[in-house]
Amino acid sequence: MPSHDNHGLRRAIFSRTSGKGRHRAASSPVPRPRGRGQKLAFAAAVTGMIGMTVLSTAHAAPTGILAMGEVPASAVAAPAAQPSLLADAGSSLVFDQPQVKSSPAAKAARKAAPKAARKAASKPVRKPALKAAPKPVRKLAPKPARASAPSAGLRAPLASTIVTSPYGHRVNPLTGAIGELHTGLDFAGACGTPVLAAARGKVTEAGWSPYGGGNRIVVDHGKGLKTTYNHLASIGVSKGQTLAQGGRIAAVGTTGSSTGCHLHFEVMVNNRTVNPASYL
Repeated sequence: MPSHDNHGLRRAIFSRTSGKGRHRAASSPVPRPRGRGQKLAFAAAVTGMIGMTVLSTAHAAPTGILAMGEVPASAVAAPAAQPSLLADAGSSLVFDQPQVKSSPAAKAARKAAPKAARKAASKPVRKPALKAAPKPVRKLAPKPARASAPSAGLRAPLASTIVTSPYGHRVNPLTGAIGELHTGLDFAGACGTPVLAAARGKVTEAGWSPYGGGNRIVVDHGKGLKTTYNHLASIGVSKGQTLAQGGRIAAVGTTGSSTGCHLHFEVMVNNRTVNPASYL
């Protein structure tokens, strides 16, 4: 059967015969039925035309090709059957709520960390102290050996200490020689003035000196320290006698190489004369 969009929709309508005896065919819309019988006939005719149109479209479409937007029946899944729940009338439904607890991430991580790691993290980092560069050690030149005076010290051998000639180089008053070393202190004193022991010690010499000292006394105070008393008028001690500091041992005189009454007093360290002023 031929396929056409207007198939079955047109009718030949014959008009009245014209004067020339020919019939005129014209295409016009289907007249609206007026009676009950005509309405039923019209409905049957429309149903037949729709069926013929669907049949002709099915013959025209090739097998396996779907129209745009059409979904194949095999692709549509059947809905899954839901189980039915039955409950008695008036029963109440209770939904359990799980007890979920949470804690901040910082606290959870802190609890999970070992105690040793937490202690190490809590301790402040101490920077190593910087050590100062060692100062260079200065080596001092060794001082010459010098015997120290006794703990009691030395006292003046006369009650009045007027120095008439100090320790050091001078012009010899007897010979006039220049640059002579005066080995002690000369104290002014009238002849017969008491001479006192400068410190506790032992008498090692008591008598005449052939080297210009005249009557001479030497006292050993220990630790290499000695004192001498020269030009004495008289000697009141003997060799080997132990003396106390300040005790009378002799009298001022002018014996030996002397120009007048005075006391020549010497201090010796390790048998060498030194300046007595440093020990009085």
